[in-house]
Amino acid sequence: MIRFVGLIFLIVLVQDCDSMDSVNFATDYYSSSVLGLLKLLEIERQFMEEFVGHADVLQEKLDNLQMYIDSLDRAKHESHKERERFVSNPLNAYGLIRRLQQDWPKWQNYTKKPLGTAQLQGMEELLLKAPDNHDLTESLKSMDRIERTYDLPASQIARGLLQHQQYDTQLSVRDCLALAQHKNVSGDYIRASMWYREALRHESEPNAEIINAVLGNPLEGVEHQFASAIIIRELGISGKSLSRTRMQGVASHFLTNSKPQVVDAFIRHYLAESDEGIAKELGTLQTPPTSREFGCRGLYAKRTNLVCRYNSTTTPFLRLAPLKMEEISHDPYIVMYHQVLSDREIGEMKQLAQPMTNGLSGSIEANNSEPLEVVARIAWLLEASPFRERLNLRIGDMTGFDVSEFKALQVANFGVGSYFKAHFDYLTNRIVDTSISQLGDRTGSLIIYAGEVQQGGATIFPDIQVMVPPQKGNSLFWYNTFDDSTPDPRSLHAVCPVIAGSRWTVTKWLHQWPQMFLKPCSPRPRAVERKS
Repeated sequence: MIRFVGLIFLIVLVQDCDSMDSVNFATDYYSSSVLGLLKLLEIERQFMEEFVGHADVLQEKLDNLQMYIDSLDRAKHESHKERERFVSNPLNAYGLIRRLQQDWPKWQNYTKKPLGTAQLQGMEELLLKAPDNHDLTESLKSMDRIERTYDLPASQIARGLLQHQQYDTQLSVRDCLALAQHKNVSGDYIRASMWYREALRHESEPNAEIINAVLGNPLEGVEHQFASAIIIRELGISGKSLSRTRMQGVASHFLTNSKPQVVDAFIRHYLAESDEGIAKELGTLQTPPTSREFGCRGLYAKRTNLVCRYNSTTTPFLRLAPLKMEEISHDPYIVMYHQVLSDREIGEMKQLAQPMTNGLSGSIEANNSEPLEVVARIAWLLEASPFRERLNLRIGDMTGFDVSEFKALQVANFGVGSYFKAHFDYLTNRIVDTSISQLGDRTGSLIIYAGEVQQGGATIFPDIQVMVPPQKGNSLFWYNTFDDSTPDPRSLHAVCPVIAGSRWTVTKWLHQWPQMFLKPCSPRPRAVERKS
């Protein structure tokens, strides 16, 4: 009975894609996971293959035409006398008449013959799988999230410098411009001006004239957009209480009614601003970093009196094979187990986690005050497998809990810039149907990190200022409730935006009632209140 109820519990708390069509949550988005981005990379590879194939066919046609022209091997006959001498030769006269009557019509038909149609059809079919506006918007939001959370200057991001890590990729002028326009539309005129500045100062790209002839000039009208963002930025810094519409009107009036040389001088002045000057202005308007941002930047104070040791006492099996355990926090209790998942098992996990569906920032059934977001791709391992059985046994060794009543595991893959807002894992305030709550609340949570994350993606507990990097193969365990089974608000946690890497996780929630004899309820020794 409990097994059946557990399955119902799973379905209610985890989004069912069949019920989400009305809000577009059933669509597979590339931006929500690295797994999706890999599919997109393969689509681009195939498109480029078709594109090159089409270009090769056209090049072959051009080579054939050039070959025929070269075969005529004829002088230019620049003067009338030369041309007259040429046609006066009977051989030349005969050849001229025959070519124009027989050969040139065929060559004209050859030039009109459609070539590379198979490649054109292939490209058309691939573009049907291209990202839609939602994917582009989410990608822009992800870049904005990385920029804000980690306080990264636009000039460094544009040049591939992320948190002192230099990458060999730089943003193009069109990349910078799209970010500027996104921020401009959202009302972030300070960062919009910084990205417009990067676009305008961008070095001319190779073959820009040819590319612009096809894609259009990306900088057309951008100087005025930059100037408008600067004016609104300065109005904000001045402390004048003006509406956005009013500030836009002031900017428009200046650009429309000022002399061109005045506008040009204004633009040149702000284009020449130093990064330090912009950062100083930005600092005058910025609110202090939140506790979440502080933690994501790695600025929490280091905790003391914490040790690493072998745990050989949680279960009898650990006497034979103790686990490496690192204390993260004593109160509340948070520990990290090292090297609990091997690369071979991670590969096995990824094979079992198919197909994956959208993972949301909350439950559709819950009364959410904020709109839901697609934050990852998830799969539930519901079917029995050697991998699932091994991992559940290992989770039992790490936690001392009974997992036999609910063996399902959740696998998730996050996208670049993906995150998870601060939330609680306990469900007390959301359980309504008593038939669904027979497993009880989520007493504890365990996350196993199964991906290589070079930067970002940490799990943080903002109220107690704890930050845990997602080290591949390690697991993190904590309690969501006190000993008397009441919710512990200090368990509030979040996932920092992933800067670089593929964040794979396996999540296991440990429910209350199966543990009633392993972790009996007991009065709290003292009340612990959440920090305000």
